[in-house]
Amino acid sequence: MVGAFIVSLVATPAIIALAGRRQLFDEPDNHRKFHSHTISSLGGVAIFFAYIIVTSLVVQPEAFGKWHYLIAGSLLFFLTGLMDDLVELSSWKKLIAQLVPIAIVVIPGDLRLQTIGLFEVMTLPYWPSVLITIFGFTFFTNAFNFIDGIDGLAGTMGIFYTGMLGAGLCLTGYTGAACLAFSLMGATAGFLRYNITPARIFMGDTGSLLLGFTISLLSVLFLNSYNWKPDISYWIHDGTTANAFVLCLLSMPIADCLRVFVIRLSKGISPFRADRNHLHYFLLDTGLTHIQAVLVILASNVLIVILAYLLQGAGAAVMLSAAAITTLAIFTAVFFIRKKMLEKSNYGVTVNEPSE
Repeated sequence: MVGAFIVSLVATPAIIALAGRRQLFDEPDNHRKFHSHTISSLGGVAIFFAYIIVTSLVVQPEAFGKWHYLIAGSLLFFLTGLMDDLVELSSWKKLIAQLVPIAIVVIPGDLRLQTIGLFEVMTLPYWPSVLITIFGFTFFTNAFNFIDGIDGLAGTMGIFYTGMLGAGLCLTGYTGAACLAFSLMGATAGFLRYNITPARIFMGDTGSLLLGFTISLLSVLFLNSYNWKPDISYWIHDGTTANAFVLCLLSMPIADCLRVFVIRLSKGISPFRADRNHLHYFLLDTGLTHIQAVLVILASNVLIVILAYLLQGAGAAVMLSAAAITTLAIFTAVFFIRKKMLEKSNYGVTVNEPSE
């Protein structure tokens, strides 16, 4: 983790300088992109190379036998994100490009969700396992990509998720996968130093797609490696609660993505068409700064994780119900506070219309 942090911390300002010389900037549009001047969106390049270099040095092949498939998938995600940051792919082209590395990891790499269940742990047949895993990877990768809308949010949440999953993998004894989590955590932390408001660089799709993909992978590896050893069962009691706990851990991007998809589809527009209906934009509309909005979302996610831990004895269904009720309450409260603030300030524009 420390090595990846140092590499990313050194590489990020070099990328900022290179982007300045080559004029590789993300232009503000005064609708979803609020920065007042041109800023590079190539921070994901630093995250990727710091992560890959350090994990290549520390991960032992015998500890993580599917390493080469993960490298191939990560590289393809890096190239997809980089191309989108430079030339802006259409949403459908980007989606198709994501399915290729996901399929490589899931099918020949056999890195798929093998068990599932809320009331009892069930072993999935091969093809249902493949399809559920591909869908889950694709959905969460894009859900995480969607939260990369304000300074520091994707980086902060990425650190939180990789840290939690890394700790869980350590407790199950899967140290090879834990190295992946902590290396990505360190690489993201080094980048975040330059992404906190006022941001000097954005991670772009290069970083957010890589983070979303790897967090999805780490979640599957954790669920597949769950065991009843005292170290892990003290914190997560059984396999069914492990499934629910991972969903609760990743609940904020998942809930926000589902809510936005429903809103867009109800308006007859593409679910991938960008707009300002995301929670982080609503929080900005209430008058919060970028840092305050990030802290509200992080605190909400931490609260859901704490509730999930405390409610394990009641079962996985209760854990997920509590997470759903909590996220609904948070979204509802923010919606009404935002509505009142907009009415009071008389902005004179409809801020939640889709962008062109």
